[in-house]
Amino acid sequence: MARRTAPAAPAPPRHAFRLAAAALAALPVGFAIGALVGARLLAPPEAAAAVPGAVAPALAIAGCGAFGAAALALVASGGAIALRRRAARILTFALGGASFAVMVYATRHFVVDRMAQSRAFDAAYAQVPPFALSLEAGSAGRRPFSALTYDGHAYRALRPGGWHCDGNARPSDHLALFEALQALEPGAAEACPQRVAWRRGDAPETSACVATDAPLLAAADAMVEATARRAVCRRGADQSVPHSQRP
Repeated sequence: MARRTAPAAPAPPRHAFRLAAAALAALPVGFAIGALVGARLLAPPEAAAAVPGAVAPALAIAGCGAFGAAALALVASGGAIALRRRAARILTFALGGASFAVMVYATRHFVVDRMAQSRAFDAAYAQVPPFALSLEAGSAGRRPFSALTYDGHAYRALRPGGWHCDGNARPSDHLALFEALQALEPGAAEACPQRVAWRRGDAPETSACVATDAPLLAAADAMVEATARRAVCRRGADQSVPHSQRP
């Protein structure tokens, strides 16, 4: 009696490979086209000129890019099915080459932009003179600190609950604090609930009032919050406290 053998699984249709290859080749190009169109629609040049610093929402632009990628992938898939094999290959290779060029351009642009930003930051940081400051930011319950002293490298902050935290500033914090100081106008600060006193090099100490929404307060807040995990905090007894028990 002859043994029955299970029928072999059917081979996938040939056009399935062409469809997948064309769709994948079209994704980067479609994303680039969608993102460019989205940026144009969301932030036209005249609007950007009228409102300095205005930028299109990044998530909305990314959504336009995803829509463009899906749309072009569908068109390319339909073309790969409708066209003959040779024409479908030409379409796939053309889209693949364009996608490769887009990815090379985007990578190069990203690297060059990052290098330019790094050089600009290094040049600005090198021009910062030595300075120190002390900042009184209002009530004792203010977060993330109510008083702060900074010597140009490290800071000591008085945080809610009587916590004294010592931390080290990052280079970006140092530059942000100095640039914020540049915008302050010296003046009598005795009657101000929020005041700052600073000294540059060997120059005499200068003081000024600080508004609640002043960039200096924002820069100091960002420094304390960003370096909180590496700061050493004490309250009452002179003992360091783990981060889980800090304010």
